[in-house]
Amino acid sequence: MLGRLLRFRGLLFTLTGRELKARYRGTLLGFLWSLVNPLLQLAVYTLVFDLVFRNRAGGAHPYAVFLLSGLFPWIWFSTALLEGTVSLSANGGLLRKAVFPAEVLPVVSTLSTLAHFLLALPVLLVALVVARLLGNPVGGWPVLLLPLVILVQLPFTGGLVLAFAALNVHFKDVRDLLANLLTLAFFLTPILYPLDSIGGVPLLQTIVAANPLTPFVRLYQDVLFYGQVPEPALWLQAAGLGLLAWGIGTWLFDRLSQTLVEAV
Repeated sequence: MLGRLLRFRGLLFTLTGRELKARYRGTLLGFLWSLVNPLLQLAVYTLVFDLVFRNRAGGAHPYAVFLLSGLFPWIWFSTALLEGTVSLSANGGLLRKAVFPAEVLPVVSTLSTLAHFLLALPVLLVALVVARLLGNPVGGWPVLLLPLVILVQLPFTGGLVLAFAALNVHFKDVRDLLANLLTLAFFLTPILYPLDSIGGVPLLQTIVAANPLTPFVRLYQDVLFYGQVPEPALWLQAAGLGLLAWGIGTWLFDRLSQTLVEAV
């Protein structure tokens, strides 16, 4: 499948560009919304958690920066899954008329949401710089490892998108089920709280640590917020989960690919 995607990379990038333009077509700010939205999020979280609920963040300060370091990757992941799951059924007419691999459409959803994530990153990076200038020991040179963290997450997200997109063609309630699962997964991922802050509840800590999303969020928090190089074991765990998700996703998509056009 990776070979097919590489052969159709021109179409892949063309459709990704079309997806990005369609999202902001007719708006006044256009792509500037990719900066305005995270700026508003940063302002709200700073107001609420650094001023109203101060000292309730498990030692993570400034809490708004800690929160966004895990929240932005989560938004990429969850949005890619929700949009990618319906990418085949929403483009059924295109699949019937055009001759190209069906897996291009879910991957387009993954790449277009990745582009929005990348466009929002400058807001987080500026917040890290400001927090550091104010005397908070956040960020640092490990932020240079951020592209590697994104590269590790990409096959994990893409593999799951492929799997759910193929399943949704045959079972139309997959997206609704996925939306509920993502809500549960959000609170079982250490985004709102540091992982070590729940040490007093061993069962909950075990569940959160076993969450496959946890290693990826911890990688982002290490390089962005804590300013430290993640441990090799954490890299290996995330890379292994990424390869596993990509393997399962591509296998399932290939198994169901023969009936996709008829069922869409």
